[in-house]
Amino acid sequence: MVVLSALCYSSLGIFGKIALREGMPLTSLLATRFTLGAALLWAAVFTSPLLRAALTNCRGRRAGLFLWGFAGFAGQSSLFFGALRFLPASLAEVLLYTCPAFLAIIVWARTGRRPAWPVVAAIALALGGTWLAAAPSGDTHQPVAGLALAVAAGLWYAGFLLALDKVTPGVPAVLSTAIVISGAAAAFTLSVPLGGGYVLPPTGAAWGAVMGLVAGPTILGFVLFVVGLRRVGPQVAAILSTFEPVGTIVLAMILLGERLSPAQWSGAGLVLGAAFVLAASQGGAVAPARSGGAPRTAESRDAD
Repeated sequence: MVVLSALCYSSLGIFGKIALREGMPLTSLLATRFTLGAALLWAAVFTSPLLRAALTNCRGRRAGLFLWGFAGFAGQSSLFFGALRFLPASLAEVLLYTCPAFLAIIVWARTGRRPAWPVVAAIALALGGTWLAAAPSGDTHQPVAGLALAVAAGLWYAGFLLALDKVTPGVPAVLSTAIVISGAAAAFTLSVPLGGGYVLPPTGAAWGAVMGLVAGPTILGFVLFVVGLRRVGPQVAAILSTFEPVGTIVLAMILLGERLSPAQWSGAGLVLGAAFVLAASQGGAVAPARSGGAPRTAESRDAD
């Protein structure tokens, strides 16, 4: 179930690339995705007596969760989908997966304690892998703006996860996700006028991509992860989550015709290896970045 969850999340860049290619404005795309996702999650909340009771009991945390969705998750999504406008989906996903290394660096800087050698090695692997993955492919140089946005998405998400981990304990994962995604939906709905106004998906392919974003990365991937996490534990789940960028690379090759150069394949391997080492050495307390859904924090173990 965790591997299937990772494969659901690996479709994020693919569906995003298709929707943007079909002429869907970025703000309209993300507003539609998060609004539909929030509606489905709130339907699940209000049909569950336990989740309705939890909604009442977590009154003091709702504002914080909504704010982190409005600023944190919406910010990360803007950066990642902005990178998709310039980069292949496979490369954007690989660069996003620098998040675990950024997490380790932030914790290191914040605590002042030198991390264990596997963590230091993983950070070095991630930095080296990022440099190789961003290397030119043949005669084609990747746009600097796209590379910067993708790496910034990984850094932003790392900080977002650490902050959100402080406000989610005791709140069921489905409920916390509904509130966070509602915050992101509000942010993109308010920003739609800045993008020229709301635009419905203009083609059948665009509609299919939007519904794929909602069903796969936003809903199904999350449910599969929570159920699988309860059975295998956070450490195994964190390690298995590294299938996400692998799935993106494979899907991008099949559906979008994307190809990575040998140097970029080497870089992708180093970045994924770093995420694997970090997950194994830190017990999966915070899993690698999940680009499409709610943050993977330890509280997910307590969710139904």
